[in-house]
Order: sequence, then C-alpha cells, then structure tokens
Amino acid sequence: MIINILSVDFITDVIDLEVNRERKEHGHIRSLFKDQCPELWAAEPTLSATRRLYFSITSNARECFGDSYFARIRLGADRDLTKSVLKQRLYDYFRQRAIVGYDFVDNIEVWIEDSEQKQEGCTQYLRFSIVPKDQTVTSGWELLVSYNGHSIVYDTPLSALDLKATRYKVIVGDEVVKVRDLTPEQKREISSIFPVVNKELSRELGVIEHYEKIPNRYADTLPKIRSFAKEYLYTEEFNSTVLKITCNDFITVPDDKLTEVTQGSNVLLFGRSQISFDPYTGLFGNRNGGGYGPYSATEKTNVRFFFIAQESQKDVCRSLYCILKYGMVKNPSTGAYFQKYKSLADDILQPFNTDKNGSIFFQSVETAVEDIRAGLAKKQWDDNAFYVALYISPVDRDDPNPERHDIYFKVKEMLLEKGVTSQAIYNENPGKNAFQFHLPNIKTAILAKIGGIPWQLQTRKKSNDVIIGVGAFKSEKIGKRYIGSAFCFNNEGVFQNFDCYRDDDLDSLVGDIRKALGHFVIESGNPDRVIIHYYKTMKERDSAKITDMLYKLGFSIPVYIVTINKTEASDYVGFDTEDPGLMPKSGTIVRLSYNEFLLYNNARYDKPGRYDFLFPVKLKLKKVYNNAAPEDKELRMDEARTLLNQVYKFSRMYWKSVKQQNLPITIKYPEMVAEIVPHFRKEELPAFGKTNLWFL
Repeated sequence: MIINILSVDFITDVIDLEVNRERKEHGHIRSLFKDQCPELWAAEPTLSATRRLYFSITSNARECFGDSYFARIRLGADRDLTKSVLKQRLYDYFRQRAIVGYDFVDNIEVWIEDSEQKQEGCTQYLRFSIVPKDQTVTSGWELLVSYNGHSIVYDTPLSALDLKATRYKVIVGDEVVKVRDLTPEQKREISSIFPVVNKELSRELGVIEHYEKIPNRYADTLPKIRSFAKEYLYTEEFNSTVLKITCNDFITVPDDKLTEVTQGSNVLLFGRSQISFDPYTGLFGNRNGGGYGPYSATEKTNVRFFFIAQESQKDVCRSLYCILKYGMVKNPSTGAYFQKYKSLADDILQPFNTDKNGSIFFQSVETAVEDIRAGLAKKQWDDNAFYVALYISPVDRDDPNPERHDIYFKVKEMLLEKGVTSQAIYNENPGKNAFQFHLPNIKTAILAKIGGIPWQLQTRKKSNDVIIGVGAFKSEKIGKRYIGSAFCFNNEGVFQNFDCYRDDDLDSLVGDIRKALGHFVIESGNPDRVIIHYYKTMKERDSAKITDMLYKLGFSIPVYIVTINKTEASDYVGFDTEDPGLMPKSGTIVRLSYNEFLLYNNARYDKPGRYDFLFPVKLKLKKVYNNAAPEDKELRMDEARTLLNQVYKFSRMYWKSVKQQNLPITIKYPEMVAEIVPHFRKEELPAFGKTNLWFL
C-alpha cells in the first residue's frame, strides 16, 4: 500500500525569519515565543518585556506591523514552529505559480485551473492541500499531498454583481480569501475579484455547483495528485527553494504501521441466526441466495399505518398501498396489476394494516402545515396502537426554496408530539422504475422505526461498556451548531436514548451521561469503562467535566474518547496498487501516530463483489483515567484495536439504507437528529423522539 505522503528533507538547517511586534486582529498569523528563539531576545534588550512576536503565513506586510526583527530559526528544533515556517515557504512558492488559499482546517490549498471546463460563464479549479508533517509513517519530515475536489468560480466580477449572499470566498489576484476579509487594498481591484460558488451562491446565480458522482474516487484521486506532484514538486525550483523531495514517488506504508480489525467483525446476523456480510443480501436476498429476513420482528402487536398526502396525490397513496400490502403494481398499458415486489409482511414480518378513512390530506403546499395540524387534531386514535405515518412529500429534496423544505420538518415535529413515527416518500418515486432501489431502504427504516431489528452484530464476547455517541450539525438557517447524542448500553449497537442540545450546552450532555450510567448500573451492574465517540477533538476542560462527574459518582474507570471525523478522510489516503480499484481491503488499519489511525471501512472483502469506493475514516484515540497508575493511563495497542473494531462494527448497524456506510451510527445517528431539530418550533426533541428511530 502506498499513501499520499512524500518523504522530504530541509534544504538548510537554519533560516532567518522576519517577525514583528504587532499583528492584525484577523489573519493567518503565527507567534514566535522567547523560548523558541532565546538568542533574539538576548540580542534585543528592548524585547525584555515582550512575551511573543508575530509573523504571517501569507504576508507580513499585510498582516503584521510595528518593529521588525529577524530571528534565526533552526528547522526541526521546534515541531510547530517548523511547520509554520514551511507553510510560509509553501505559500510563497505556490503564489508565484498558481492561486493559493486555505482549506477548512487551515492548511495551504493550491487551486489549479482544470483542463476540462464544463459551464459557460464559470471557471473550474482543482484544489490540492499541501501539508508539512513530522513522523507519521516515516521517521522524518514529510509532505502530505491531498486532492480536495473542485470549485467553481463565477467569471463575472463583484463590481458587476448584486449579491444577497454574504458568506462566500472570492479570488483576488493570486489568492482565495473570504469576502468579509477583503482588505481596502484588495478592493482596489474590485473589477478583478470573482466569487467562488457555494450552495448559497449556486441558488442565487443559477450555477450548478456539483457534477456527477465519481464511481471510484481512488482511481480519480491518485492520477491527479501524481500529476500535481510531477508538475509542481518534483522540480528543480521546489527542491532548491522550499524542500528537498528525497524520492519522486509516494511512500509505501511500512508493515509495522499496518494491521486489521479482528476477523469476523463484518459478520451480521439475520433471521434464525443466519449470517451475511451484506445487509441487502441478508435481509432481502438476491439470485445467489440469502433473504433470511430480519433478525427480529417488532414486539408491537398493533401497528397501524396511515397516509399524509396532498389531495391530488391520492392515486400515489393507492399505488403505495398495493406495493406495501401485496407487492403489486399497475401496468400502465393494460391497467392490470402484477406482482413486482414482496409485500411488507413477507420482507419485514409486519402486516400493512391501515385505519379505514384514517389518512390525512391537504389542499396545497401553501396550506399543508395547517391542514395536517387540523387533520391530526380530528383523527381518531387507538390508544393501544402504534402509529406510522407515510408522508407523501410534494417537495423534491433538490427544491431550491427553503420554505418548502420546512414543511417536512414541521410535519415531523407535529407527529413526534403525537407519539407517531413517520416515513417520508417523494410523491414521484413510487411510479418510477428506480423505486425498486428505494423500497428496500424504506422497508428497512420502517422496521427499525416500529422497534424491530433488521440485522444484528455477531458479538462473540459481551462487553460491559457504556457507549455514547455525539454527532453535530451546523444549521445554516440559524447559523448555530447543534449536537446530538445517542446512548448505547452494550456492544450490540442497539440504542436506548437520543437527545439534542445547543453546541455550548455540554452540561446537559454530562447530565444525560449521568442518567445513562444510572440506568446501566440498575440493569447490568457497574460498567468497566465509558467510551465516547465524538465528532471533533474534545477539549481538556470538556473531558474533565465528564471524568469529574464519574469521580463524584464513585466510578474509578477509564474514559476512552474516540474522535471520528464527520466526513471521510480525504487528506490521508492509502492506495492498494495491487488491486485494480486501488481501494484497500475492508478492515485495514493504518497507524499514523501514537493515537491517530486510518480505518478502511468499506465492503471490499476477500471475494470479488460490487461495492462503493469509500475513503477511509480518520480517528484519534484518547484515554482519560483519573487516579490511576501511570502505566494504566497509557493507551495500549490492544485497547486501540478494540476501539477501532467497535467503530468498524457500529458502521454496519446503519438502518436507513442497505448500503454499507463508512461512519459508525454512534456519530451518524446523532448528526441526523442534530440536523433536523433546529428546524422545530421549540428547537428541542419531543419525548417520543428520544427513544424512537424516527429520523431514519
């Protein structure tokens, strides 16, 4: 396996770095402290009362001011300072040859005009991140070269546009900057400043932001980063002015950095304890067999379905009724019904029973919310029944009008307040041939929402862990981030409770962890450890709140914090050059540092098959164990592997789709909750929504 890292060396061990006394409030500015360059402070008595000096990655003249000095820096002596100095050199080098900006984690990003342009009036750029690293898979300094996809730049300058959007980037000269960070000097070139199209601008300007899905991102990425490296890095100019590339090819991952998850971690249990690696085959079967049915039908004995739809869509409801009740569809030519699918009862062991005259219909999209609210108020409810609403949505997910999308959220909230779970289906889908691909996902989600178990993990060894998942979503509507939580009391991936909070409301999360521990102790006794799957690196003060709470409750147990990137890792990517698809086998683990790993979480196993080409998940592990012996506080490799196994397994418990996911549900489910709840009137989760998988 090769990985997108180049081995590099310094051209010189010592450089002179220009630094200043003062800095602007905003910018890409780094600090130089006295202990990093004591010689400068010794040579300049006027600095005796100065704690730090400043230098800019992009432009000292633009972002720093005040007295100027030159500090002699020994590269490699201080890791963080060395990285900043190298970033400054990289920025200067590429600014003379391309367009330069920063990616979302503040790494230098190089924009290269694409050789293929697909839209008139726009220019497409390919984006590459260049990141100096120290001792990830080698024992020396490295350069990480990543492909970040493409961006569209509108060819009309800001001076000729009347834009409502306020949050977007622009290209000004040879740099990419946020529009709100444009300086007065840069605005002098306003007739040559061009906006970078994001979602908001895409709607406003009528520009297509994204293109067709790339079937194999590995096969797409490797040639692009190799071509970029050949043109810009394997050159005499780069090797004489920035860094020396010691080998003009990407590094082969050493064997001691590679391992795999435990064998059998991808095994799923279905009906009558039959096993399969593939959710679709195990649940529904294919021409090669399978079709064992769900692991467990719901224990609920009285499940009632009803439709919510527009008056003009009653025919869609009738068609969907026939599909779910009998598996039959109407031939549009003859009008006769024929068998096309299995019924809901055959596939998930749940009869499709409806209330006679119990459906709710609304007149139009404009009156939908009030009509549905009135219909729910009038509906006759059976207190002994568990209800499922099939919401036939008249609004396509790609509809550019956000107010039309709000109907979906308002319907969800109204139903949750009534204790009703729901399944949304776009009104045009049941009549399409492609509905055969939607239907398995719909049936799987319905089974989960009524309390059944589509498939289960095969767990040979029961754990005594309290497992907590915390995901997040930033709402564009209100400009704030919400976090969702999910509590799982065992290693089988079955959740007990969900909730949602504002991003800054950690106290509520800690309070819910305390309640979850109480429930666990009552059901299973004292836990051996607490494992938290977290959507970002948890701050020390935040983890301290959790460990302090455990200490006050009398628990002396370790807390493991597993940071799981919300998106696939596109910075570090390994390629299996011995396989035509280039994607490493599922379960492969690459150790990047003491506590950082790549996990290949896909459906490529030993036997050939069809699968999505998923990029790896990047994880960081942290162990917090108060009042323990020093050796017990260290994260051991066997502990790390157990935690990675758990992430791998939990990604196989996603019940919204029968396709393999690369993120565990401990992160994915809470994120889905956090995406929806901010749209609710009360911006909180109704009680019923805390124990039901309504969001699938």
